[in-house]
Amino acid sequence: MTDVLAVRYGDDWIHGVNVKEKQASTSPTSPIVCPTNFILHYAVRGPKNKWSHHSVTMSHTDPRQIASWVKTIRNYLLGMTYRPRKVMLFVNPIGGKKKGLKIWEKDVQPLMTIAGIETKMMITERAGHIRETLLTADLSDLHAIVCIGGDGTFAEVFNGLVLRAAKEQQIDPDDPEARLPSPTLPVGVIPSGSTDTVAYSLHGTTDVQTAAIHIIFGDTTGLDLSSVHSNRSLLRLYASVLSYGYLGDVIRDSEKFRWMGPQRYDYSGFKKIIANKGYEGEIQLLSDPCHPAASTRCMKNCSRCLQHMHNSVPDKEISRWLTVQGKFFMVNGANVSCACSRSPMGFSPHCHIGDGCVDIILVRHTSFINNIRMLLRLSSKQKTLYDLPFVEVYRAREFTFRALPTLHLQTENNVQRSQKTSGLSVWNCDGEVIENSNVKISFTAGTKTKRRKKKNKKQEEEKDGEEEEQQQQEQEEEERKTSQCKTRIIRREHDCKISSIVILSVACNDGIEITKFLFKLALENDISSLTIPIDELLPKYDSMSKWSS
Repeated sequence: MTDVLAVRYGDDWIHGVNVKEKQASTSPTSPIVCPTNFILHYAVRGPKNKWSHHSVTMSHTDPRQIASWVKTIRNYLLGMTYRPRKVMLFVNPIGGKKKGLKIWEKDVQPLMTIAGIETKMMITERAGHIRETLLTADLSDLHAIVCIGGDGTFAEVFNGLVLRAAKEQQIDPDDPEARLPSPTLPVGVIPSGSTDTVAYSLHGTTDVQTAAIHIIFGDTTGLDLSSVHSNRSLLRLYASVLSYGYLGDVIRDSEKFRWMGPQRYDYSGFKKIIANKGYEGEIQLLSDPCHPAASTRCMKNCSRCLQHMHNSVPDKEISRWLTVQGKFFMVNGANVSCACSRSPMGFSPHCHIGDGCVDIILVRHTSFINNIRMLLRLSSKQKTLYDLPFVEVYRAREFTFRALPTLHLQTENNVQRSQKTSGLSVWNCDGEVIENSNVKISFTAGTKTKRRKKKNKKQEEEKDGEEEEQQQQEQEEEERKTSQCKTRIIRREHDCKISSIVILSVACNDGIEITKFLFKLALENDISSLTIPIDELLPKYDSMSKWSS
């Protein structure tokens, strides 16, 4: 039942007319049409982490049985209080391929309507619009904030929520040592940007329907947020990546080619790879004992993230400060793996989303050939950047970066020389430009995001199977004590395909088990939309235990 989206009377809508509204507007003496079928909407997990919406139509000649079923299932769904009932949704109409509104109308709105989620939709009009709205809007009756956009749109949402919470708790966000509060509402992101690394890192896909289903289910996970300060002023919070050098140059140059759409990043990226600029800098980092290359992958119910969640104050005594100087092609602070469709492994595939640390990936300035090697590694499905000789990887609780206009280097003859840089780069912060070169980055807050991902499918299936078996045994024991009538299922098979299912007498407390049984039949026979007429009697099963096994 956890994968059920909603249940609706099949006669609620006929040829686009709401039957209930029509009956209410007619004369009281008019005969009331009682529904004889209902539609069960549910989600199915397919390959490559994608979820899809399916439905099954069930019918019965007795409207009272239909009403009993619908009431049972709806009461069960109402008991899932973690599912959102009312959300505020922002749509970025110009992000990525400018399909935000189309995604809302075609994919998201129909699912929200089916699930009965009240949605207050707003179209963003300018940069900073979401943050301004969240700072002043009344959020008291909302259960979640959702956005349709890319990583930058998602960043605007949690920036607004964190700053709002800091204001309410009278915390100065410009203080680098302050621990900013977590947002009071969970945040859901439906991808429609250029890379969508946050959605990909959370769900393993950028499929729109998958993201919408996660939000409807109401599953959440912790996601670290990092603050970027400069000169005792908060510049921004980020959840994906902060990058100086190559990616900073790309995002700054691509602003001149917005008319090209997402292709502007390819064009600017090619230009900057050819230019092969290096930037002198100094990084000071509070290193974590766990090196990224030796770490496990972040999965559902990750032990490392859960440990950090229960120990909110990190032990800095076991960490140590390191200083790294040099000329860099790129400096990255990854909050998530930064995986996307173009880079399945991301910058740091072992990065954890909720451990209070940032993975720092330093790419030394070398040759054009090495830059190509780096890009090929990023596009690989198997290899990582970890073992490239010009790449250094650290895991840190916080770090600072200082751009060096000149850096004294030691030559082969032990004579110091001063090498000038070719100017300064900018920071690419979740797809937005930060001009300040000297910054301090630290873990500052966590937010809840919508997530329903299973990376280790075999282990998850075994674990889920044990839990379901235990729950089923407890439920069957309870039903034996409280059941007031016997349920009989009649089934006919033809060439191993289900042709019809007849339900005779159903007690309310048996409705859930029968629904699970029908789900099983539909899934095993790959039926996405199944109509079950009740028009004949067939050989019976004497007890539910026969068919449930």
